[in-house]
Formats: sequence, C-alpha cells, structure tokens
Amino acid sequence: MKNALVTGASRGIGRGIALALADKGFNIAVNGRSKSDAMEETCAAIEAKGVKAVMVPSDVTDLAAHGSLISEAERLLDAPLTTLVNNAGVGPLRKADILETQPDSWDHVMDKNAKAVFFLTQTFAKHLLAQGRSPDYCYSICIISSVSAFAASIDKAEYCVSKSAAGMVAKTFAQRLAPEGIQVFDIQPGIIETDLSRPVLEAYGKMIVDKEITLVPRFGQPHEVGSAVAAAANGELPYCVGQILRPDGGLTLQRL
Repeated sequence: MKNALVTGASRGIGRGIALALADKGFNIAVNGRSKSDAMEETCAAIEAKGVKAVMVPSDVTDLAAHGSLISEAERLLDAPLTTLVNNAGVGPLRKADILETQPDSWDHVMDKNAKAVFFLTQTFAKHLLAQGRSPDYCYSICIISSVSAFAASIDKAEYCVSKSAAGMVAKTFAQRLAPEGIQVFDIQPGIIETDLSRPVLEAYGKMIVDKEITLVPRFGQPHEVGSAVAAAANGELPYCVGQILRPDGGLTLQRL
C-alpha cells in the first residue's frame, strides 16, 4: 500500500518524481491542470514499471476542489493515499528588477506556489488524520520548493518569496504532523534541466562553467530530484522532521 498523488506531474520535475516513486513500488495519481498527451505519456511510463497510474486533472489553485482531487485519486487507484507530493508551481509572469515587480505577478506565484500548497497540504493532512493509518506503512508529504527559497534573486523576487513561503509550509506542517507519524519534507531543487527551464539554461550553463556556481559541473536532472523525494516518501529517512533536501549540485553550499 504505497500510493502517491503528485501534482504537476505531466512533465519535467513532476514526471521525474512520479517515475522515481514508481521505481519504489508506488502507484501514482498523476495531476495536471487538464488531460494532455504529456499526462498520458507520463502514465504510460509509470505503468511500464509495473505499477498503476491514473490521471486526476485539476487546477490546484481551486481550493474548493482539493477534497475531490484526493477522493478521485483514491477512487481511481482503488486504495488510500499514503503520500502527497506538492510539486505544481509557476514562475513569475515576467522577470523584472524588484523595484518594478507588479502585483499581478506577485499574485500569480503566491496563489500557486504558496497558497495552493498550504491548503492542499492541509486538506491531505486532515484526510490522513481522519482515516485509520497502519504502522506498517509510511505516510509523508513532500513540498517541492526551490533553492530560490534560500538564495535571493532581485529579478524574480516574488518567486523567491513564494518559494520561501512554501518552505515554511513544510516546516509548520512537519511540526504539527510529526507526532502523528506523518513526515513532511522540503525539497529544494537547484538548476534542473526541463522544458520550462530551457530558456535560461544557456545563461546558467555559462555561469556553471565560468563562475563554478555548482560544484557538480552540470545541470541537474528531474530523476535526481525524484530520487530525493522517493527516498523520503519510502521511509528511508526515519526520525527526520521537516528536513530540507537540496538536490542542487552544491549550488547553495557555503564556501570560501
């Protein structure tokens, strides 16, 4: 009985997480805003690993739909969920100096990266607490924030604030849920090579070469973020509460 709901799992980091969980024997409810070819491809790749995959399209910013998202995932999987991976997120509407940040971009990132994360985590936590839980299984919530929760960028300040908020969601829920046997983790990926990050990869690649901003001299891959999530969700990090895991190639390591 290992069943995970992964938001924003149609592609990129979310797909990498879903596949890594499937390697650990998790059945996966794949969430995205709507059904798509990418979502179907992700489900096919998961099922090729010998586990079950179902599609549960829903906009996570629709707070009223969180309960039905969880119940639909369980109905289609025909089993209770043990794991939530809050991965869905967005970047700023535009990159701009912090002195030029606009309210529409602030609301855009805060609604999805912080508000939706908080309330989906809350709904899932209440759902777990209301049902019987077996001591034989691991129950966990992983929140995918970013190294931007730690490292400031003045041309995407609102995004950094939203990811910092997501990190605090992980800490506060970890404090509340640890006594209940539910682990919560904050996963902070670094520069990961995905379709969404492709427009900025050339600039980051130059920084990796010229400034050695990462100690591992390359971009991270979605499956490497997935490995961190899968280890946490699979109970391989016992006695850990609210831990930050940073698959970032050493980007945020303090050094002289």
